[in-house]
Amino acid sequence: MAEILTQSQIDELLNELIKGSSDTKKNVSKVEAKNYDFRSPKKMSREQNKMLSGITDVLSRHVAAYLSSLLRNYCELSVASIDEHPYSEYNNALPDMLMTAIVDIYPMNATMTLDMSNNILFAIIDRMLGGTGEKNIIPDREYTEIEITLMERVFRRLCTYIQDALQNIPNCRVTLRQIDTNSRFIRAIRMEEVVEVVVYNVTVGNITGTFTACIPYTFVQAAASLAEKEVEGDSTGASDEERWRHLEELRNTYVDVRAILGTATLSLQELRDLQVGDVIRLDQKNGDPVLVTVNGNKWFWGEPGIKKYSKAVKINKYCNGRSQSNE
Repeated sequence: MAEILTQSQIDELLNELIKGSSDTKKNVSKVEAKNYDFRSPKKMSREQNKMLSGITDVLSRHVAAYLSSLLRNYCELSVASIDEHPYSEYNNALPDMLMTAIVDIYPMNATMTLDMSNNILFAIIDRMLGGTGEKNIIPDREYTEIEITLMERVFRRLCTYIQDALQNIPNCRVTLRQIDTNSRFIRAIRMEEVVEVVVYNVTVGNITGTFTACIPYTFVQAAASLAEKEVEGDSTGASDEERWRHLEELRNTYVDVRAILGTATLSLQELRDLQVGDVIRLDQKNGDPVLVTVNGNKWFWGEPGIKKYSKAVKINKYCNGRSQSNE
């Protein structure tokens, strides 16, 4: 015969059930819930997210070092967030007065935007014009032509750092197209396109702000595909003997080797107005390494010079970072 519970035992069981239910609710309430829009699911895969995180980390180190040297002050730059939004939502959240750089990336034919918060931007301008760069003053006015020209130099340098971060993508080239000062007129990216918004926290002395990169998802997808093809092309699976045999067969083959001292982008109007004696300013500075290409592919970094009364380039290292010292 089954045991019959007394009223006190029944009350104890009910109290235990009520107590356990309240503890479960407390534990559930401690878990932070995140909103998820099932109408616009996330497109980034784990591999693509890993690749983008690697690019942003490399870019943050380069930009932090550059701002430290430019402002002559310690600069800390870290990734605050990487979020995925439709470009229309991102564009609507931007302030009206914001200096935005529109950057083109080849060979993906992609476009991304870069912008800085005004307190960091005016600190850079103040320092470049001879000030201390320590005053956190944001003028309530439009940007001047001089300020836009100064920041154009900064954004062009940032383009070189983006290109360095994309060195795993063959024949990648990053150029500055233009600078816009009104976010409402930017139409470089389609409003319905999904973008990855990378926000960096920037700290320079006692000034804090943000640096933001808006990257279309189509670029992330194409970049991951090109990088994967590059890795597959290097992993042929051939033995060392087979490789040496192939090299022996190709030893008398001629290849096109070029040393690129620098590049420049001109409009058709500027190209039409060129005359004998005009000087074209390159994006390469005196003392910067020279890129050496073989059949159009990046192979070496070199140093220009003269050998036996002829112009020459001394090869310093491979583009993938392995040290060399051959001429």
